Amino acid sequence: MSGPDRPSDKALEIHGRYLTVDGHRIYLDEIGSGGRGAILCVHTAGMSSLEWRFFLPYFGRLGYRVLAPDLPGHGKSLLRQWKPIESIHEYGEILCQLVQALNLSRPVLAGCSIGGDIVLDMGAHHPQDWAAIVCCEAGMRNQTFPEDFLERGREDAGIPGFHEFTYYRTAALCGRGAPAERVREIQWLRRRGDPKIMIHDLLAWNRHDLTSMASRIAVPTVLVRGADDSGISQDAVEQTRKAIPGAEFVVLPGVGHFPMTEYDGFAQVVESFLGRHGF
Repeated sequence: MSGPDRPSDKALEIHGRYLTVDGHRIYLDEIGSGGRGAILCVHTAGMSSLEWRFFLPYFGRLGYRVLAPDLPGHGKSLLRQWKPIESIHEYGEILCQLVQALNLSRPVLAGCSIGGDIVLDMGAHHPQDWAAIVCCEAGMRNQTFPEDFLERGREDAGIPGFHEFTYYRTAALCGRGAPAERVREIQWLRRRGDPKIMIHDLLAWNRHDLTSMASRIAVPTVLVRGADDSGISQDAVEQTRKAIPGAEFVVLPGVGHFPMTEYDGFAQVVESFLGRHGF
């Protein structure tokens, strides 16, 4: 992009701000003018908007307004009455209120892991409110973890050394093609999350079931899975693709559970998808 339509350097800076939504003090990063529409990006379990730091400038340069909030209790966002959330649908409804507060008109939704579950849930419950959905490393039903393991995590004694567990498991979730420096960054991000928030997020992931509603998603949808992701099976994503009318499925070789951070080409995959649908 060049000439008078090229965004200014100021427009390509990531800016942060706070809004109060449903009693939660929500922080979000934002970039871009929005001439081509808005994209709302939702992070993975326990994490924050930092996971999208490579994605935001890419689409800001293309003329989109790109927003990445911290979910309640994550990053710089505070919880209402300090009570953790363990419902994918509740997260989705809070984000719907955030979209209204920001006066966004039919944004594109993009989410990864629990963020992918959340954007699918928003698409199923509010099918007319979005332009398109990008769902990464998630599906309509994900029972990844033993329930008793997660339940023990509610108590401090049940999760000793959880930061270390998260640190090393994160490396295992990354793809073989991820640059070592990106893997270290993802490990650092996940290690700094609150273990109790992470446990509640994983309970939400384990218990979320959209199988009876996935067919209500009525906008262009692409499902993205890293071929090396051990967090969700190929079959689970394929079943989700079959349930959503017209959904596309893209598999990324050498990529794991965090495509927006692991793989610079991820943004181009999303750009291509949006271009095919006129966005």
